[in-house]
Amino acid sequence: MSRFAGALLSFGVTKGDTVIIYMPMIPEAMVAMLACARIGAVHSVVFGGFAPNELAIRIDDAKPKVIISASCGIEGKKTLPYKPLLDEAIEIAAHKPERCVIYQRPQVESGASGWPRSELGRIRQRR
Repeated sequence: MSRFAGALLSFGVTKGDTVIIYMPMIPEAMVAMLACARIGAVHSVVFGGFAPNELAIRIDDAKPKVIISASCGIEGKKTLPYKPLLDEAIEIAAHKPERCVIYQRPQVESGASGWPRSELGRIRQRR
């Protein structure tokens, strides 16, 4: 958690900035929440899998500096890729976050070719 808080700081997130967490119910979502709290950033949790239009409304409302997501969510036997939903939501939204961080889950490759890997292992960042 403290390493991810340090990563958020290196991305320019400071006390009072807003971060949207668009993830499934996985331990990494809690790590993201606690990392935001550690540095004093406000976090807004949006259920993973929200439709792009609904996510875009929340992006415009919260005006996040960073969005943290996962490559997919798993609902029973169904796997739902999140990155295409997130990309469409950002395109629709008037507010554009400075950066997105994608937690790469093994079930779905995020298609984030060209995105550099961060030192946090399986977390990828988008510039």
